[in-house]
Amino acid sequence: MASDRVVLVRLLGVERESTYFRAGDVPVQVGAHCVVDHGGLLLGLVVEEVAAGLDLSDQLEPVLRLATEADIESHRYNQADAERTLKATRATVARHGLPMHLAAAEYSLDRRLLRIFFTAPHRVDFRELLRDLASQFGTRIELRQMGHRDETKLRGGYGRCGVEVCCHRFLREPKPVPMEYAYDQELFVSPERITGMCGRLMCCLAYEREAYIAELAQLPKLGSQVTVGEKRGKVISHSIFRQTVTVLTEDRDRIEVDIADVTPPGSPKKAT
Repeated sequence: MASDRVVLVRLLGVERESTYFRAGDVPVQVGAHCVVDHGGLLLGLVVEEVAAGLDLSDQLEPVLRLATEADIESHRYNQADAERTLKATRATVARHGLPMHLAAAEYSLDRRLLRIFFTAPHRVDFRELLRDLASQFGTRIELRQMGHRDETKLRGGYGRCGVEVCCHRFLREPKPVPMEYAYDQELFVSPERITGMCGRLMCCLAYEREAYIAELAQLPKLGSQVTVGEKRGKVISHSIFRQTVTVLTEDRDRIEVDIADVTPPGSPKKAT
């Protein structure tokens, strides 16, 4: 039935959220722009149509209509005007003396709602500010506090790798990255080298972590005693790519050897 159709829509707002909606009888297709009500009228792009039963589709917000050229033009105008609004809002925040850093702003398609996103070191009492802004802009105001990762996701930028940051490009739900991930990969470097634009550890530390753990499990642990030929020493570093370990011998020599040439003390010597 047409009324059971469900589509995945990428909302063209600053949060770049993708959400499922009930298409009903609206003739939307993949690649078409549409208008939805998701806490305010928003422009979206249909990216997928999925099969769903009536029980599921009835729980979803509906697609209101196909977007017109006027809707798309209004969206472009609102984006530009939101930048001007953000500058005016910064001046208002300064007058109130609030410790808020404004990150982004967006209007709903019908301009009945203005969302303003900000970061702050702690919770902020912005009730007076909210009343001032509502009077200034003549619309309903919604202030959203976010973390530094969320701000980087909204604003974008380029990382140390020279590529647009993952959270803005494709990573829709960034997760916390603990220092343990760096230790698991033996990245004994200054924190600045593995810190992203958001001031937190880079998300990409999580991508290959499981592969590192699996590879390192096959190598002698750091600090373990081993023998290399007739010499004894302890392992002080690994190279999973070269499949070697560096051993500090009892004579204080550092030698890099293949894993195959290393044996724990007391183990039978390998045949040559």
